[in-house]
Amino acid sequence: MRVVTETLVEVSFDDRARFLGATDATRSSFAAQVGESLLALGPDLDVLGRWPVSLPAGHRGRHAVSLDKGLVLISGPSDVRLADETGRVRWSYPHPPWKGMFESGCTWFDEAGQPYAVIPDPSYGHSLVVRFDLGSGQPLAVAPIGAKPAGIEVIHHPDGWVGLSEGEGQDAAQAWWVRSASQPSGDMGIEVLSGGWKSWIFVDVNQAGSKIITTPHLGDGPILVRCFPSLDIIRGIEPRPGESWIETAFFAGDLIVAALGAQEGRFVAISQQGRIMDLDQPDALYLAPADHDTWMAVARSTIRRCRMTGSEEAVVAQSRDPQIPGQMALW
Repeated sequence: MRVVTETLVEVSFDDRARFLGATDATRSSFAAQVGESLLALGPDLDVLGRWPVSLPAGHRGRHAVSLDKGLVLISGPSDVRLADETGRVRWSYPHPPWKGMFESGCTWFDEAGQPYAVIPDPSYGHSLVVRFDLGSGQPLAVAPIGAKPAGIEVIHHPDGWVGLSEGEGQDAAQAWWVRSASQPSGDMGIEVLSGGWKSWIFVDVNQAGSKIITTPHLGDGPILVRCFPSLDIIRGIEPRPGESWIETAFFAGDLIVAALGAQEGRFVAISQQGRIMDLDQPDALYLAPADHDTWMAVARSTIRRCRMTGSEEAVVAQSRDPQIPGQMALW
């Protein structure tokens, strides 16, 4: 039996919507690439800003927007660019091109509105996290991370950390958390916290910032809920027999929403007791967490904001699936 969901608002575009993600820790706005434009969308999916982003076909860099300044930070094939809504480039910072095992990077604005990017190190042995001066584009701080990313995602934390999830790493699936830190000399530095694992994908953080979710790389293992910043495991959720998890999982109130790899658009809700219930999202290609226990469902050229109907008790009552044995039922 499927858990019933409702659509709060829906918007359609003339082209495919890609790379949807929250632009800040409160999830008050979202960035999505639609055609050759990067859009900032509000919680009600109204367009708050639009920036032209014309890049070579197949380039997979993740870009960031600053709504209050009307700026976009573009992760290009061989540079990081800051541009306004007319497309005028304010500054450009060249870097070694994304190539070979190093396929694409990402950019973001931190909670203070300062620009950052992940770029390749010239040695191609690892990647660099760079904080730029907003006005000039000059690097203010640099820190290495052991990433060789095919793709790397940005997840904002409520306490000022920004999580970097190398869910498509060439050598491993890893994660790091970064934030600005003042040095004893008075210079600006970057503090880095490493997940320390090689086969887990960091996918979500709860609203309090005290817990995160990691999913298994290539579906081999349970979903894990971990404390933050200790990263200790407090809950493990195995899939049903014969099934496997894929990278999507996020908090939705007292429940967790996750994706199964058996077929496209197969999503479930998981109760605190470990009950796994099919979720009514049949045409969604992927889901992205939003605020107030909702999520964004992306279905090619359509984005919907959705939620489950009723309380956790009401949701659980819709399903008769037994509790999966052998789970840690901690929360």
